[in-house]
Amino acid sequence: MTQLKINEYLKTDIDKLKLFASETHAPVIFKLDTTSFNEDEMINTVQLKEHVIIGRIFPNSDIFKEGAFQIQIKVPPYYPLNPPKIYFITPIYHPSVGKDGEFYHELLLKTAQWTNRTSLVDVIKAIVERIDETDLYYSKNHEIIDEYTKNRTEFNRKALEMIKKHAIPRN
Repeated sequence: MTQLKINEYLKTDIDKLKLFASETHAPVIFKLDTTSFNEDEMINTVQLKEHVIIGRIFPNSDIFKEGAFQIQIKVPPYYPLNPPKIYFITPIYHPSVGKDGEFYHELLLKTAQWTNRTSLVDVIKAIVERIDETDLYYSKNHEIIDEYTKNRTEFNRKALEMIKKHAIPRN
């Protein structure tokens, strides 16, 4: 894939993400806050660089539906050949989120699951689905995994406490 093709693909993928963010009745809700993309720069240059997207996800599970969570998507220079990295800006108490806010999902690993056809919309859907339905085999924070499996009441209390303290209102 040439550098211009990568930029064109990225522009198309960003357009799809903007369209997805404008849907109000979708089962997965994402609101786009900011992006470092400049369309003229992307189409008229062969230079590749990392881009950043900031947006909010709105989980649906019992505890996490109490708030919205701002995330940062770091799109690498060779996207879609390489997957983006996801960080939670809003602190969240979840097994798939590290202490540094990095989100872990098997889709985001450069393995057989990540393909150059995986879109940013697919990534957003995977994030919300994982927050709503924890997968203990693909988690980042082992202390929280342990608590989630052995003392769900305490996990729920801590998660809800962090949501009340840090989450963004859903409206």
